[in-house]
Amino acid sequence: MSGGLLSLHCTSFGVPFTLSASSAALLAQMRQRAPHAADLNDRPTAGAAHFTVVQSSESYRLIIDEAPIAEAADLAPLLDQLARGLMVHVANHAPDRVFIHAGVVGWRGRALLLPGRSFAGKTTLVAELMRAGAVYYSDEYAVLDDLGRVHPYARDLQMRLDRDALQASVPVAQLNGRTGIDSLPVSLVVFTEYVEGSQWRPEPVSPGMAALEMLRHAIPVQRTPARVMAVLAKAMEAATALRSPRGEASPAASCILLAMERIPRT
Repeated sequence: MSGGLLSLHCTSFGVPFTLSASSAALLAQMRQRAPHAADLNDRPTAGAAHFTVVQSSESYRLIIDEAPIAEAADLAPLLDQLARGLMVHVANHAPDRVFIHAGVVGWRGRALLLPGRSFAGKTTLVAELMRAGAVYYSDEYAVLDDLGRVHPYARDLQMRLDRDALQASVPVAQLNGRTGIDSLPVSLVVFTEYVEGSQWRPEPVSPGMAALEMLRHAIPVQRTPARVMAVLAKAMEAATALRSPRGEASPAASCILLAMERIPRT
């Protein structure tokens, strides 16, 4: 504790950071918004970034390294901003990982990536792929190493259980799914989003264009843009890329897995 604050010292993907709050309950909610599988450390790390949320009588304040970032009467949007800030910080400083906004599943020892913005239907399609037998890796981030292989980021799926509901966390087990453990080579990258009434009519995308498109979905890695592009190019060396809008997730999932089956193994 320092200055009346409670603190947790964490590491995620090799990047240390400290979370501090004005109450234990607030600190627990901050920890829930930390990157998936963040580890706790016994002591602080020199030079680690410091993320603080404090509560006053009328508002909450987010402070990063002593700089006020945001203030709000409601805690939820501030925690959303905290979560984004933590992920950007980890992505910018992870020594051997690149993060892409993408759903990811494994299929018979190879990875399928679904890059896309939020609310494009990635999670719905990932869930249908799991129901068809695919192995769950992520509904939000493709985590690539320097060889272009994908590692699990297997947080609970963030799903809308009906059209009007807010997102709810759904464990993989609730969908009778399996979670990936090992890294996988990328075999297929599909650029798609839900468009009502659309049919699956995929068009090929060149490896170079696919890498550039995925760069648009990378969490900003401002310190090492050349490295990020090199990792994406490596991931696409033996991969196929397709583009098409899709209708309902179930038939699209079947078509995508069939397309993956047709890709020769290298």
